[in-house]
Amino acid sequence: MTNTVDLIRALNTHLDEFELPAMASVRASAYTSQLTVQLPASAPSSIAAGLLAWADTLTDITAEAWRDPHGDSMHLSVTGLLPDGTTVEIYGALPINDHGPGADLAPGATTTVTLATLRHLATPGHATEEDAL
Repeated sequence: MTNTVDLIRALNTHLDEFELPAMASVRASAYTSQLTVQLPASAPSSIAAGLLAWADTLTDITAEAWRDPHGDSMHLSVTGLLPDGTTVEIYGALPINDHGPGADLAPGATTTVTLATLRHLATPGHATEEDAL
């Protein structure tokens, strides 16, 4: 099992090597040997751009959208491996509106998202009703 100090060191090493977007919070779980990074942005384009920046520095990448059980927000996330094999999940939360991304995702549901979808969302002005996940 990896300890918390090892996880933080792995993140520090990664941040020294790559220029990545600001983080709102970081959680290190020695129990799961995983880092979780929250992005501070709440606009779909900013979150998607931040996730893509991280995805470019990771291996074994998956991207998902998860709508909270209450249905009023959605998390976009990218999960992958740092070069030392540490798992890291990066996510951003955004409010749900009737015509934006995630509007057709049921409360509590998760769906896989392609990096192409994130690239589309990263373009300001493209987070419209046709972008429902």
